[in-house]
Amino acid sequence: MKRSWRPGSGQLLVAALLACAHAQKGPQQKLDIQLPTIVTAGPPALVALGQMDDATLFDAGTRAFQAGDFDKAAQHFDRLWQSFPESAQLLPALWNAALSQERLARYSESLQRLQKYLGYKDEPEAQFHAAYAEYQLHRLDAAASRLHALEQRPDLKPSFKAQALLQEGVCKIEGGARPGGELLIRAALEAYEKLDERIDPALPAQAEFWLGEASRGAFKEAAIDPSAMDDQQLQTALEQKSQFLLAAQEHYLKAIRKGDGEWATAAGFRIGELYESFHDELVHAPPPRALTDRQRALYQQELHKKVRTLVEKAIRIYEQTLTQAQESGASNAYWQKTQDALDRLRKLLLENT
Repeated sequence: MKRSWRPGSGQLLVAALLACAHAQKGPQQKLDIQLPTIVTAGPPALVALGQMDDATLFDAGTRAFQAGDFDKAAQHFDRLWQSFPESAQLLPALWNAALSQERLARYSESLQRLQKYLGYKDEPEAQFHAAYAEYQLHRLDAAASRLHALEQRPDLKPSFKAQALLQEGVCKIEGGARPGGELLIRAALEAYEKLDERIDPALPAQAEFWLGEASRGAFKEAAIDPSAMDDQQLQTALEQKSQFLLAAQEHYLKAIRKGDGEWATAAGFRIGELYESFHDELVHAPPPRALTDRQRALYQQELHKKVRTLVEKAIRIYEQTLTQAQESGASNAYWQKTQDALDRLRKLLLENT
């Protein structure tokens, strides 16, 4: 699956990033720094690329971007900044070239143009987009470092600082540094609560989702091995794993309550996945070693009866998630994942019945 800060072909920024899924909402895309243009060589479609002056190149690139032809837009904007280094529209062309490449998921090319742009003008929004490109390229440490440096700016808007804390936390959690990532995301949530301005509900929803992801990581790592544990050890392991599941579920439910359809769909899928995963791990765990063949068969029979409730709960959650996604119009990659999981578990339940 394509990587994203947002769910789905993830990915969520307000005025900057995310900002995947989704369905990717990704970094905010805009052309609001462009300068007025004058077409001097006739309609762009009738002029060869190599014959256009800088104003015509910018006009043609803008028209292509607005029409959704990002490859054509990139060609024109790139031609402008590469061939007209003295043009007054050099910086807008670099910026729009980076956004065009980003829309095409060419993150390495987008990052190259953003770095050049930042050499001229070190803007927070450009830093967010550069961090997003690094994230998509799985350069998590680089993205986290860039966002951390952004947070230190004394003149950074509070909403941008909260956003930087959130996205740095995402990078940390996905990179395996869960405790540090959780602290950053909790700080971002506190910052959002203090803001006077109205914020996109997707942002706190994203924060709660990734706190859920941190607990899900701990849940996945908590091992259960009846063949190597005595009764007390097994009971302790089951209790610990259950606590991680409930902690993750609590954050996913908070994400759902924030009211963003894309993140709600992702969170709903994750809750169902937790129960399905718990079921699968218990069913496939090696039985206690001391059992006879007959006892082992009885053990498996009783185990399947007890874990059936996990399958039933996962099915209900998947069904609710799909209903909510349909009502909200969410269409990210988690929608299809949820549908596939629901079909799989319905079949499993029917076979076991």
